[in-house]
Amino acid sequence: SLDAFPKTFPIKIIKKCWKDSYKITSVEYCNGIWVVLSEASKDSVKQTVVLKPNLPTDELRKTWREGRKVTFLTYGKGRWVVISEPVNGPVGQSFFASNNGFPIMKIKEFYSQQKRIHSIVYAEEENTWALILEPKSNQQPQQRVHFL
Repeated sequence: SLDAFPKTFPIKIIKKCWKDSYKITSVEYCNGIWVVLSEASKDSVKQTVVLKPNLPTDELRKTWREGRKVTFLTYGKGRWVVISEPVNGPVGQSFFASNNGFPIMKIKEFYSQQKRIHSIVYAEEENTWALILEPKSNQQPQQRVHFL
């Protein structure tokens, strides 16, 4: 139901994108503005969106149990946003969160374990970094993270 979302969250825009066969690739919030980025899809779009006021650890686990992968994770205006879609085969994603500064050592550890970062988000209001990780395949280029 549309009533479940805050009035300022762009759920109507997201649903219109899906209706027009556009897949959501990014949702961001900054300075009072929500931005939705989407791209045309040849197939019907089967994404879902969930908003949570707290770190969505349980929601992520539920998503993976249901055979869905997180296509996008973000945080804005006091809400965590999880966009997911069904996959054929194992999901393979995992989640890490830290409120002890930028987790560069943990990221290096993940890279040594042949994992790559799918999403990285900072929730300033919660002072929390959150990462969605997935296995690195041999076909994917090496990934690096840079921060100042």
